[in-house]
Amino acid sequence: MSASSLRVRVLEALEELWVALFAWIPTPFGVLVRLCAWRMLFARCGLVRFGTGLTLIGCKNMRFAGGVRLGKGCFVTAGNGVLVLGENVAVSPCAHLGADDGHIEIGAHTAIGPGTVIRAANHRIETSEAPIMRQGHVCGSIVIEDDVWIGANCVVTPDVRIGRGAVVGAGAVVTRDVAPFSIVGGVPSKVIGTRNGIT
Repeated sequence: MSASSLRVRVLEALEELWVALFAWIPTPFGVLVRLCAWRMLFARCGLVRFGTGLTLIGCKNMRFAGGVRLGKGCFVTAGNGVLVLGENVAVSPCAHLGADDGHIEIGAHTAIGPGTVIRAANHRIETSEAPIMRQGHVCGSIVIEDDVWIGANCVVTPDVRIGRGAVVGAGAVVTRDVAPFSIVGGVPSKVIGTRNGIT
């Protein structure tokens, strides 16, 4: 292992330790402590409400605007990728946002339901000669525009754009682009309506 690689691993471990040190503190006091203690870790961090029990990895590649709320138990990673959350994005408890080596951008006033998984990477499966876990990942980009509502327990896969004002029904698996103001649901998701006739 090179000195550079060792340095990176040590810094990542220190970041995880620093996050874990404050992640458990309950009450509004804990929210304030986390904001003060963690803010310096991020590329940019407005006034964010960090819930308890969060896992944050790769904070240096995350940019959070003001009013962002991360619910209890969220798992948020950027790795060597980029993760951007716009103003007033609300991420409900136990959601997973994984930019990894890809790119995730979530627009302002977007609501993400509990248990939702948004990942910009998938496992490679090209060969049967090696275990899937050892084949690495293929990374992509996810863009979720402003004012989107993603229901509980949804999955958003790489290389997807969800248009402004769209609604993704609970339990949907989004594998292709979603037009603005449309309502989608199902596995894989398909259009099931529009918002107030807006198209």
